[in-house]
Amino acid sequence: MASYEEMYEMIIKTVAEDDRIRAATMEGSGVTAGAVHDEFSDFDITFFVSDIREFTGDRDYMKRFGDILIMQTPDDWYEEPYDYSGKQRFAYLTQYKDGNRIDLTFIDVSDIHEQAGFNEPRTVLVNKDIFPELTDINSDEIFRIQKPGEFEYFNTVNEFRWISNYVTKGLCRHEFYYAKRMMDKYMMDMFMKMINWKVGVDNDFTVSTGACSKYLKKYLSEEEMTRFMGIFASGEYEDMWNKLFLMYDFFEELAVYVAKKLDFKYDPEEARNVREFMEARRLKSREA
Repeated sequence: MASYEEMYEMIIKTVAEDDRIRAATMEGSGVTAGAVHDEFSDFDITFFVSDIREFTGDRDYMKRFGDILIMQTPDDWYEEPYDYSGKQRFAYLTQYKDGNRIDLTFIDVSDIHEQAGFNEPRTVLVNKDIFPELTDINSDEIFRIQKPGEFEYFNTVNEFRWISNYVTKGLCRHEFYYAKRMMDKYMMDMFMKMINWKVGVDNDFTVSTGACSKYLKKYLSEEEMTRFMGIFASGEYEDMWNKLFLMYDFFEELAVYVAKKLDFKYDPEEARNVREFMEARRLKSREA
């Protein structure tokens, strides 16, 4: 496996030797403070090129960085095919057999003006034409947990409780995937918002838990993390019922905590009523 330094030098060498590439930047975890850097880290690179069509039409281009295991072109999707005669941005997401991965985005220099509004962490690697729009960005503020307004908080709590009824209905009917989907996707989406707000409150909304909250354990106590890991259900109906109530109770505690810290209203009566409704449905399913 080529080392990080070897891959980095290969990228820089490619830019230096190809006159069509007028600038290059690095984004992502490689330039974001506090992000994990290890053998699984990706290279998020952008090439600013004189004519993007010379690269979008070359499906062998990414082979220069290694033996390809699998590649994806998200800008050319069956629902929205890419116009190869145009000059819209284009990305090759490439996993190599040796374990390295490069997400390489091409942007035509005719669109360089759009970079003036770019606000994610970025390091300029090469800038042959001294484009003023390309500057280093060191702040990770764009990725930080955002403080909610009270209306968003209310809607999140309401949605979490509302979806719990779909889960119990699915469990009562033994509609396995329906119940699992409602619990693991829709309820969990609301749960993750709330637990991230708890992290935000505890850190003055100056931190990020990363994509899909992958750094969550950095900001939770060992007890909280263990409790969080314990709310995920197996494929057994009884376990799904048990984890539903564990998730519900954990969420409500988080909701109370966030409401108190942000001076939001919290409705304990609705929380209690919904839980009692869930209990009644569980009892009915056992009697069936």
